[in-house]
Amino acid sequence: MQLKKLITALALAGVAAMGSAAHAMVVEDAWTMTAGGTTTSNIGHVGLNGGVATVTQQIGPGGTPFVGAQFQEFGNIFSLNYVTENVPGFGDFGFPQSYAQPLDGLRFVFTGLSGVVTAYNALTGGINYAFTPGIGSIKLQATTDGAATWVDMANLSMRSPSGGDLADFNGRNQTLGQSTLLLQFDSFMNGFQLDLDGAGLGYDSASDLFLQVQTTNKISNPFTFSGVCSFNQAAFCATGKVTSDGSGDLLKIPEPGSVALIALGLLGMGAISRRRISRAV
Repeated sequence: MQLKKLITALALAGVAAMGSAAHAMVVEDAWTMTAGGTTTSNIGHVGLNGGVATVTQQIGPGGTPFVGAQFQEFGNIFSLNYVTENVPGFGDFGFPQSYAQPLDGLRFVFTGLSGVVTAYNALTGGINYAFTPGIGSIKLQATTDGAATWVDMANLSMRSPSGGDLADFNGRNQTLGQSTLLLQFDSFMNGFQLDLDGAGLGYDSASDLFLQVQTTNKISNPFTFSGVCSFNQAAFCATGKVTSDGSGDLLKIPEPGSVALIALGLLGMGAISRRRISRAV
């Protein structure tokens, strides 16, 4: 009887693992990107440079943010280079590389991203914020003519958890902050494709893939009163500019099939054991 209980518990644990694994994500390594008519292989992770965002932040009567205050932003991250995979596993390092020609540039363009303030320190001016999932537009674009023209490669959307902080909302230039964003690929366009190298590392659709982006942010134009908020005519806003640099890693939702097989195997073991126990009795 104790053996039967143990096997049943293992089987149930396998089913539970299958459910949780569907929502877990793993970092991909040594992946390949096709864009702009060329293919670049052995990508470890991407470097993001030259980001500039215009942020419109709702403020209270005192001219400062408050918990629950909305914000909206648009802008771009101009330069996306890559670091090659040079250590097995997630341990890449080195200088950013250029993509295979004729591709000579990638950028993110984002419009209408939205979120709310989650914490505000009136003494230091420190602010924490969270992006609202699914709001706004994020496009990955490529150029093959030195940025004279850009072509859409992929649509992405903001997912939770995504957010960050600034050390002092009312601070001067170069006030520091950090952001961590989870971006989901919604669709590929114009020949764009991501290939995950290695056996068993495929995916079913673009939406199985994510980019986890981490940036260091600086205030380049301090926030100043700008009048009625464009997104809320009953509120007032301050507008400023923030620059950012950082890195991004490709993530994937694991295929549930392998986990499902483990769970089914455990259930099968339970059935066999029950037959053996009944025969012994």
